[in-house]
Amino acid sequence: MIRAMRDTDIPVCLDWYNYYIENTTVTFEEALLSEQEFVSRVKRITEQYPWLMLEENGKPVGFAYLDHFNARNAYRYTADVTVYLDPKKTGKGYGRKLMEALEEAAKRQNIHKLVSLVTEGNLPSEKLHESLGYRKAVRLEHVGYKFERWLGVSWYEKDILPFEDDPEKVIETEGDLQ
Repeated sequence: MIRAMRDTDIPVCLDWYNYYIENTTVTFEEALLSEQEFVSRVKRITEQYPWLMLEENGKPVGFAYLDHFNARNAYRYTADVTVYLDPKKTGKGYGRKLMEALEEAAKRQNIHKLVSLVTEGNLPSEKLHESLGYRKAVRLEHVGYKFERWLGVSWYEKDILPFEDDPEKVIETEGDLQ
């Protein structure tokens, strides 16, 4: 089941995210987040974009959200995709389900393009994006330094709505979509 994030999901999402900070190069953040920092991030994002939870047998197994690609208004029809899974639940198709749900939510908000930043060497994420029709648009070498090594990233993009001359207004929050 995919549903909107609840306040009660914050601790598990924070635990997962801090795991990825501490143990992987999936995120370039290096300092663990406090609950207050994470709550502030969730509040900022959910003012304008969906934050989704995926459950299996009533237990969270992953989360995903859209966010600004760039805060300048002309970029309002483009959103950034983020997906994180319970580190013990990877490789089961959960990332695909969350990304597909984000695409549908983005369409309802009149967002036309999705972009996603993937760390070089994150083969499961690269394969997932490509299998969903995302194109590798840009590759940047040696832009991050974590765990005493230089890392590159790739920007993936996907057009999800047609580009017309006078697009409908972007609906700012998932709450407005009911």
